[in-house]
Amino acid sequence: MKQLNLVVPGLLGPFADELPAYIQQPLKQSEYSQINKLLSRAEIADLKSSTYYEILVHLIHPQCQLSLCQLTAAFDEIDTSEGFYYRADPVHFKAQTDHAILIGTDIVSPTRDEAALLVDSFNQHFLEDNLSLHFTDENRWYLKSNKPLNLEFTSLDYALGRDIKHFMPQDSAEGEDGLWWRKILNEAQMLFFQHEVNQRREARGELTINGLWLWDVPACSTDDEKMQVNQLFTDEVMAIALAKGLPQPSGKTLQPVNEFENIDSSAVLVLDALFESVCYGDVDAWLEALTQFCKEPLQRIMNLLSSKKIDEIYIYPCNGQVYRIDRMQLLKFWKKNSSIVSYL
Repeated sequence: MKQLNLVVPGLLGPFADELPAYIQQPLKQSEYSQINKLLSRAEIADLKSSTYYEILVHLIHPQCQLSLCQLTAAFDEIDTSEGFYYRADPVHFKAQTDHAILIGTDIVSPTRDEAALLVDSFNQHFLEDNLSLHFTDENRWYLKSNKPLNLEFTSLDYALGRDIKHFMPQDSAEGEDGLWWRKILNEAQMLFFQHEVNQRREARGELTINGLWLWDVPACSTDDEKMQVNQLFTDEVMAIALAKGLPQPSGKTLQPVNEFENIDSSAVLVLDALFESVCYGDVDAWLEALTQFCKEPLQRIMNLLSSKKIDEIYIYPCNGQVYRIDRMQLLKFWKKNSSIVSYL
């Protein structure tokens, strides 16, 4: 049985509020009939894995015992043999009337030279605190500390577009480093505020790099049934790192995401174009991304199913459920097709 495991974070939200009517109405139109049919006729099962990272580990490398920071640090060839490392990505805190909103690294988009200058400035300033920043990719920075930080983190993707005061690192049961980190962050913000990098960015009308988001996702393992997959189609860093960035690679053949029609065995396909819009709670951007998903990759996937190049599809929206569909289920014409809205 040849199966395609389709990972689409954000396909079914979540959104904090019900979708407005002007978004719901178009989703009943014919251009969304394929996704509505798939969801309505699929067999639905619950999973213990629910986050994006958990699903990737579950499908690509169930033996992985690394936190997300450890995984990407290994992939980025950051030497973590001494000290304790945490992701500390460059972000923008957008000031509102009485709070600040987190704008992520993908939108801020520091250049390599900008990253090098800011990191060097930080490292000089915090030398006596035994703190330093490290990077090989300008979008992924790492904080090195000479002691473990007793903090509980909120992942960057979960906090995007939200009021930062609700999602800052908090004291863990083992210690009280929350106040210490806020002091370090405040100093770093003042340092970055007056830095030439941000002065030039502001002059160009670009978002400044005025903050660091300290975070990690713990190692995860679940009792969910393991899938036997041999191919991986992705351009996503976490998925690539799981496939080949570990001391013991997953053994899966890795190919670019747009070449998934070359499937010749059970495979994982990661499509994350909807994810960012859901992170920011942007329903208009989500509808646009969903429309593109239905027009292009979904149609190609359905062609694989109808031409018998695959036997079944498992859809993982990263919401704690998996949707299984095969050709026989699609023929169940008596099943009423519901709008995707009912599954959000």
